[in-house]
Amino acid sequence: MNKKEINQSINISMKYFLETYYNVTNQALLDDLIKMSHKDIKIILEMYGIKLKRTCFQDLTREKIASGEVILVTDGFGNLAPYKNPLLVYEEDYFELIEEKYVKKIKRRDINDKY
Repeated sequence: MNKKEINQSINISMKYFLETYYNVTNQALLDDLIKMSHKDIKIILEMYGIKLKRTCFQDLTREKIASGEVILVTDGFGNLAPYKNPLLVYEEDYFELIEEKYVKKIKRRDINDKY
């Protein structure tokens, strides 16, 4: 997609994105974040344990936007950035989830075997 097509695509505000996809309900925090850049928002949210997953403009396609795999979000300055939809499970996340689940089972088994 070229820059003109990206700018004409459907996008949402950072406030709506954080409320809807990350369940951020702290209005004071949201009021501050909506005035900031994507970079600043990422840094602040990481302090709260929220990791935003951005994707590259080069990988952006109409299909990814239409399917909801990628969401275009505007920051406090009106700049667009593509984010991966956090409600979808991506392959790399799936493997992490499997590993975490497996590790927890091992830990539980080890604890139960000792007693």
